[in-house]
Amino acid sequence: MMNDTDFERVLRESSPQVGTSTNLAPHQDRILREARVRHGRRLRVWAASLGVSALLVGGGSAAMAGAGMETPWGWVADNVFSFSNGADMCFAGMQVHFEGVSADSDIVLDARDFVSSLDLESLDTSLAEAELRDGNGAALDEDGNPSPVTMSEAMIKQQVLSQTVSRMMWEYLEAKGYPTDPSPVSFYTRSAGCNE
Repeated sequence: MMNDTDFERVLRESSPQVGTSTNLAPHQDRILREARVRHGRRLRVWAASLGVSALLVGGGSAAMAGAGMETPWGWVADNVFSFSNGADMCFAGMQVHFEGVSADSDIVLDARDFVSSLDLESLDTSLAEAELRDGNGAALDEDGNPSPVTMSEAMIKQQVLSQTVSRMMWEYLEAKGYPTDPSPVSFYTRSAGCNE
């Protein structure tokens, strides 16, 4: 007869070893390739789907968001962007989160539809990027002494683009009459390869 301690030890030793992959580059490269192909088709798909958009809002939006928007972190983004960061690629996934409402509530569907419909490459963020660079250069520490913040160009672009999309989403939801303070939705961005 085996006691509980021996049983747990035998069970633990016989279980398969699960490791976490630290090399997400192949998965990231696949996502970026799919995103580039998808971007070229975006306008054609948008025009073709215009006639059936009413059918897509009721549940198809989640299915559309999943097509090629998988992230290396295991979740599906509502929109993704990438750009060269020298030898690496800066990749970011954007997602609308929600709390206290269902995934098929009007505010969640509208927020996700808005974020996923944005052509991120066409957004001009150059002025906001310059302002962030200036702000980083003029940063002060808690004693008031100069303490410039160093950020890669890719990180500056990623941060500004995320802030721009977030602001645009809130303006869109407010214009549609949804509550924004507090709001049951929030905006989330996660990036990789942008800090180098």
